[in-house]
Amino acid sequence: MRSHLAMLGLGLVLVPGLVAPVGRAAAAAVPPAIAAGAGPSAPAAVAPAAADPAATERAATPALALAIRSLRETIRAGDAIPIEFTITNTGQAEYVYLDRHYDRSGRMPEYRLTARDAEGRPVADPRASWPGGPGGGLAGEGKLAPAQSYAKAIDLNRWALVTRPGRYEVTGVYYPGRRVPAAGEAGGVASLPIAVAVEPRSDVEMADHIARLAARLRAAKDRVAKEETVRHLMYTCDARIVPPLLDSMYDGLGDFWEGEAFIFYLPHDDPTREALMRRGRERGMAMVMPYVFDRYGYTAEDLRPLIEASLAADRPHAWHAGALLAQRFVDDGLMPRLIAIATDPASRAREQAIFAVALHRTDEGVAALKRLLEDPDRRIRERARFAIRVAYTSRGNAGGRPLRPDDFPADLQRAEGP
Repeated sequence: MRSHLAMLGLGLVLVPGLVAPVGRAAAAAVPPAIAAGAGPSAPAAVAPAAADPAATERAATPALALAIRSLRETIRAGDAIPIEFTITNTGQAEYVYLDRHYDRSGRMPEYRLTARDAEGRPVADPRASWPGGPGGGLAGEGKLAPAQSYAKAIDLNRWALVTRPGRYEVTGVYYPGRRVPAAGEAGGVASLPIAVAVEPRSDVEMADHIARLAARLRAAKDRVAKEETVRHLMYTCDARIVPPLLDSMYDGLGDFWEGEAFIFYLPHDDPTREALMRRGRERGMAMVMPYVFDRYGYTAEDLRPLIEASLAADRPHAWHAGALLAQRFVDDGLMPRLIAIATDPASRAREQAIFAVALHRTDEGVAALKRLLEDPDRRIRERARFAIRVAYTSRGNAGGRPLRPDDFPADLQRAEGP
């Protein structure tokens, strides 16, 4: 999904920009305060009884039981490992919960899994380094009467890098209610552990497995089929998935999961880095590449040729990514193309280019921004005003020259809405 693009770890507020960093984790929901105090006629010397926080928490926590099981009898190294959560209402009251099937961050944090190997060592969480960011998505309200249950399947691979054969102990935790739990939040309803056995797959068998998945990926005609296949390739954590994933970034069916694979499941080694750079130079950047490059730690010198290649007039599919990255790594030589994209009514990357133009002052850029403030398209006028305000007040990690005080009126130099 394109809505995933801002979720890959840059910690940004602006979808069109790379300039407004936010906190590294979503804030937890704050329970309403419990006010206790004496009324007007209460004796002044008698203090009200303090509420017992533990008792309040017990009263508010629904009575639930969680059981998990593997949905596959035979699992081989590199396979998806779907684990079914079954949540049962063991209380006397109806239980109301958040009912959804995805989260824009890439995984639903209310269904968490951990694994330990045969020696009792915890298996690494692939997203342990995720800095946090926006999430959420469409959700409904589910209801369970007493003794009723519902089930949800979650891939263990999203929570544990199970890539080697062996026996693993897997435990699930479910966070009840109608809110999304914060990262690392304690509590929840824990399952009893289950054993999951992973059988070996030889190198030749792994190559055949990847080849079959790559063929399925090339044949995918819809986003659902494509995304499932990309995840199955991703779970192999094998460098041989790099070429099919790079091809898949450009098929027009979304590229969020390819980004997840490169950021969290593949080694950030020289061959992978060079493969990403080479494809970006050859074809211009795919939409997700700026977020991947950010996590790989490329330098401005590394990225300058990719930005230039992506802004080329004959590569409109790459303008969005090129302009997005130019917001951080811009120079005078890129400005003619950024201005052309920002002022082209047919461009689908106008907003990203507008921000890049505002974040690196040139006389030509200021003149273009003034024209954009009078653009026939109301949204473009609003974006231009917003970009100018951001350039004056909250530049974040943008690296260009700031606007001068005499470039725009004072009302555009304050941090206000568009």
